[in-house]
Amino acid sequence: MDWLRVIAILAVVIFHSMRFFDPMDWDVKNNVLSENIMVLVLFIVQWLMPLFFLISGMSIYFVLSFRTKGQFIKSRFLRIMVPYLLVGIFVILPPQHYLRFLSGGGSGLTFLQFYSNYLTYTFVDVFSYFGLPPMGHLWYLLFLFIFSLVMLPLFVYLRTGSGRSIISRTASIFEKPGAIFLLALPIGVLTAILDPTSFAGNPNYFGGWSILAYPIILFYGYLIASNKNLEETIHRHGKVALVLAITTFPVILWFIQSVLDGTYQFGSYEYAGVALLRSFNLWCWMIAFLGYGKKYLSFYNSTLKYANEGLIAFYILHQTVIQIVGFFIADWDMGITPKYMILLTTSSIVIVMIYEIAIKRINVVRFLFGMKSKK
Repeated sequence: MDWLRVIAILAVVIFHSMRFFDPMDWDVKNNVLSENIMVLVLFIVQWLMPLFFLISGMSIYFVLSFRTKGQFIKSRFLRIMVPYLLVGIFVILPPQHYLRFLSGGGSGLTFLQFYSNYLTYTFVDVFSYFGLPPMGHLWYLLFLFIFSLVMLPLFVYLRTGSGRSIISRTASIFEKPGAIFLLALPIGVLTAILDPTSFAGNPNYFGGWSILAYPIILFYGYLIASNKNLEETIHRHGKVALVLAITTFPVILWFIQSVLDGTYQFGSYEYAGVALLRSFNLWCWMIAFLGYGKKYLSFYNSTLKYANEGLIAFYILHQTVIQIVGFFIADWDMGITPKYMILLTTSSIVIVMIYEIAIKRINVVRFLFGMKSKK
């Protein structure tokens, strides 16, 4: 599970470096965009944020094994909401908004002048009109905290005798060959019935999927971690799931393009079919990650220790750093591939340097980034 977290963080850095070059809306864009890179963007979108929530669900199970409800809420708040509320809103997100302002043709405001407008929007306009606070890529932290609190009574119940009995009976159903793939169905049905232009259904807002799909995946992670038989079933299906994920992805690309160009409209049977197939492919990737992760990533070393400690800091920092670096290289007369490598490499180095110099060794800053104090 720890190695899968590291893979997810690496993937999100790779992914957001790609967003600098794709033709879809983002805060900062290169001077030349590429349609071809969308294949890689859509590939990573299929599994990236679902993997984050699946791992988070598994983590919740283990955390609740040694914490009370009150301790769990306190630890979630300190680890997730303190970084979002203090570092995220005041430090990490303002540069992203300023770069969007500049990239959109805005001028005449220094960053400090813009920052005062940003604070007015954040603490006056948002509350006055019941809007959402600034989130950027930190939406994951905010909604993970919300989902964790809302679903906490369910998670606690499932640790009781009757709850464990329900899990055991449920696991026995999915032990049958191929039955584990049916868990994709709730995600598919939900995706099919939600209007993609709505807040809840728009896949562009929250990592390529409806925000309401993630509580389901979070629950699946908890369920898998809580039952050894279900976990073994996942592992047995890892190879089949990987084959299915790879073979169905090209079809999904074709279907997605058909949705984007208007061939398939929301409410049609074809659109529902796209949603179901996408969700099936998503779940195949989840099974494959867990299956092969169990087989090949069940070891611990110094690299994992270092990465695991700083994961939340890396996640919080990454998009702002990528956008700042991208802003300064956007107009370079250079091909996309070498510029992408420069963006990815430079951003990664800067992120690690900030972590090493300004975060890792200072307890107050560690606290602000949701990390435990260093003794």
